Amino acid sequence: MATIVYQGVNDTVSEEIGDEQLNYREDHWQIHHGDDEYTYIPRERVYTVQMNDPHFIMDE
Repeated sequence: MATIVYQGVNDTVSEEIGDEQLNYREDHWQIHHGDDEYTYIPRERVYTVQMNDPHFIMDE
């Protein structure tokens, strides 16, 4: 499981999702909700990310 905490439209949002549903792409985080439905969160709006995937490494 992964947890991402970010600034939403009106308040702070915390989502728990499967590691495979959360990806980092260039300058944003991407949450896959199924089929072709995604949420894109700019890096500057993300407070914390916790993942259990041992293959995940984020370079700042």
